[in-house]
Amino acid sequence: MYRIIDSRGSGKTSRLMLLAKETNSAIACMNPHAMRAKAHAYGITGIEFISYSQLFNGKYEGDVMIDEMEDFVKHYIDCKLTGYSLSNED
Repeated sequence: MYRIIDSRGSGKTSRLMLLAKETNSAIACMNPHAMRAKAHAYGITGIEFISYSQLFNGKYEGDVMIDEMEDFVKHYIDCKLTGYSLSNED
């Protein structure tokens, strides 16, 4: 599993897009239309973008990378998330 953990504005999204293209994975995100436009601006093509709801509801089958995992969790876990832990393993 790939993990891209870095500060805001550090190029995480562009790195995720390149990995998605390399691994033939879709990217699940809050706004697929905006992400598609961002990929186009970066000159990256050939990536499928799906919404968080498509992923959560099982409407997509295939390999997926999630942009902004915290946003995904906040929208689809029915509780007030106040924290979590994360193991950064290779």
